[in-house]
Amino acid sequence: MALTNNSPDLEGFHLASLPLTPDSVGSSLNSIPPKTLVARLGANVTGVNDFTVLPSLANVPDGHRITIIAGVANSELRTPALSAEEINSEDCDGTKEALLTATNIYFVTKIDNTIGWMLEGRTAIGAYQTAIIPD
Repeated sequence: MALTNNSPDLEGFHLASLPLTPDSVGSSLNSIPPKTLVARLGANVTGVNDFTVLPSLANVPDGHRITIIAGVANSELRTPALSAEEINSEDCDGTKEALLTATNIYFVTKIDNTIGWMLEGRTAIGAYQTAIIPD
């Protein structure tokens, strides 16, 4: 990390939370860009089956971590369509999806391009969620 005028150069990473809107179709409004560190989910467009899409594994380094602040309604988390990428050892490119419970905080960490993403969650009062099994 280089310093310029006492400000860190983080190569385009977004430090402020990025607002996204879960939706029933993939678009730029519900897709997390690769250099995002925090995503805040707004109100769902159509209902609790609306989803947010993680960046492609190939576009982020191993160990990349994204914090997701869930919205006021349950929604779902996917990997890019037809990617065969996994969340917690399950193919989540539309075949399966991981539930994001309303108002919880989630941490998604890229393990590597083969294993995929690890998703863990905490409640708004800090309690750990049980293991998240996409279905």
